[in-house]
Amino acid sequence: MEGDLPSDFYRKKSEIRVRVNLTLLAMSFTLFTFISALNAQMLRDNIFLALQLTLAIPLIISSIFARSKLTYIKRTKKWSDYGFYTFIMAYTFLINSVGIILSYVISFKIALVFFLLNIAGALTYSTIDLSEHKDKLKKRLKKDWIFILGVILLGILPSALAK
Repeated sequence: MEGDLPSDFYRKKSEIRVRVNLTLLAMSFTLFTFISALNAQMLRDNIFLALQLTLAIPLIISSIFARSKLTYIKRTKKWSDYGFYTFIMAYTFLINSVGIILSYVISFKIALVFFLLNIAGALTYSTIDLSEHKDKLKKRLKKDWIFILGVILLGILPSALAK
């Protein structure tokens, strides 16, 4: 085995994150299959949807590998950061894909509500986390900034421009 074994806390944390990533992977495959079967033209019509939906899958897989590695080696910043960045990009792409589909199928207003609720959820999570761990401010700002910027630039704007 590489390095020292992780503490039980980090092992459990990594296992939970792997399970979350597996759920997101299942959602990505389901969404991709659903769209491909029912309306493949939607993927051809919207490059942002096609790219984000297809890129989410390998990014989630990469995050799963990184997170699972953290279950049996000592926690390292490199693996933790790699797992986080691949996860946050995949998660953002998945949220954007659902929002773009809502915009395409229903309306931009409904998609905007979806996007804004996801942003509000992330900010609420961060507020609660910061109330318990004040030392995480820099980390939370970075995580939220990546997510919110990704949702605005790759989700909201393409949805607004498509209509």
